[in-house]
Amino acid sequence: MRKYTLLDNPIVSFITFFFVVLSSIFLPVHFVSVLLIGIAYTIFAKSLEEENYIQLGFMVLSFSFVELSQGLQLFSLTLLCFFIYLIIAPLLKNALAAEKLVALIIVLIFYIGTLTVYNFSETISFDLVVVLIINYFIDIAILGLLL
Repeated sequence: MRKYTLLDNPIVSFITFFFVVLSSIFLPVHFVSVLLIGIAYTIFAKSLEEENYIQLGFMVLSFSFVELSQGLQLFSLTLLCFFIYLIIAPLLKNALAAEKLVALIIVLIFYIGTLTVYNFSETISFDLVVVLIINYFIDIAILGLLL
């Protein structure tokens, strides 16, 4: 039997989509805006697992807004999500027993992959690394409440 969380609710995915889009439109003027993409990845993975294509579409659109506002290649974060979901996540789920720890490690791997995507498009600066670390801790705090 599967445990349902708040992330399974389509309204939460729409609210996440709304905040990701707003932050990617208004915040990149002054600094790198990748707010809540770890949560967007978690909703992306859950929607793939449950075959909920409406939530999946919202998360692909939110990744597309982030990519367009940051100057990344279109669908690079979506392809990163598919790669992590199909290859890395099953290996971690088999290796570790704690489900919440696996979710946090997978989000960390997603942020490391995001840093790699930024490296392909531009040089990595110290500010980018600090912003990604801060956003990772924000996502950990929110995921701790939602999972």
